[in-house]
Amino acid sequence: MSYTWHDIKLACLQKMFSSNGTVIQMDSSTKEYIESMPQAANEGLQLLSTAKKFILKSVQIVVQPVKNMLGDKFERKYVTDGEVSFSTQGAKSYYFTVMGKQVHCEITVGENDPIVIATPTEDETGETIEAEKEFTVFKGNIANPDKEMVTLRFYCDFPFYVRNVCLYEYTYPTDDDVPPFEEYIHYYCPELMESFYQLSENDLYYEGTGKKAYIPAEEYYQEADRTLVIPRSKPGVYTVYYKAYPAQITLETEDDYVMELDPEVAAILPLYMASQLYKDDDNSIATVYRNEFEIAYERLTQSANIQRKEEFSCESGWC
Repeated sequence: MSYTWHDIKLACLQKMFSSNGTVIQMDSSTKEYIESMPQAANEGLQLLSTAKKFILKSVQIVVQPVKNMLGDKFERKYVTDGEVSFSTQGAKSYYFTVMGKQVHCEITVGENDPIVIATPTEDETGETIEAEKEFTVFKGNIANPDKEMVTLRFYCDFPFYVRNVCLYEYTYPTDDDVPPFEEYIHYYCPELMESFYQLSENDLYYEGTGKKAYIPAEEYYQEADRTLVIPRSKPGVYTVYYKAYPAQITLETEDDYVMELDPEVAAILPLYMASQLYKDDDNSIATVYRNEFEIAYERLTQSANIQRKEEFSCESGWC
């Protein structure tokens, strides 16, 4: 059953004795109420959607690692002798991370002059990498239409770290589209998932190949409740369920807008709105509505038993 913004407004007006039944009238007696409803509705929606009556959404993540032309080795090299280089034939994009001060990095394609890689902290010459406190990611495309030899060279007067150097055989639409070469791939949820609030507990499913083609995923990590980490060694399609913030209601929201509400939430949202809007008219009735809302709210926060997919095997032969 779906509920529209009109349904919620009408129910709220009925609580405040400002509707004759099924019609919302915009006049001097209702105008102030109606114009104040979006704020009250948003407050109630935030309370309800972040207290175990969540708005659940899902997104699919495809983990399909691209081959590293240098070999799929995740290495961190501590360079103390000033220089290190990596070469392969026909590379068209690169990825690496570096930590150090005044590290120079350049790419040479065939017999052409070296190309200095730009950095986020470049000076006017754009020649050095300044990444003293953490590993900084660099990635981009390489102009190599003739598939010539590509050499990636790092050099510095001080010791530095270079990690997970990768050369790909593909040109990507933009530099930002070059995939990471990491043993564990990090996905920052607020950027990947619409209206992200929180990852749902243990609701990540893996679709791979073989007998167990669709099962609850086990090999993944959550960092600070906002970053999802999936190992590169487990390619496949991951379906991730997450809790979302509700869409904001404004004065421009149309009456036929379908709210993201379960019936039990739609039933008590008007109570919260009326308790906020009716304080100046009759605080005793507003208090009654708030108490009714709080009682229903507490019931919603009680966790329910959720059926999950399970399977078993019989080893005795008597099943």
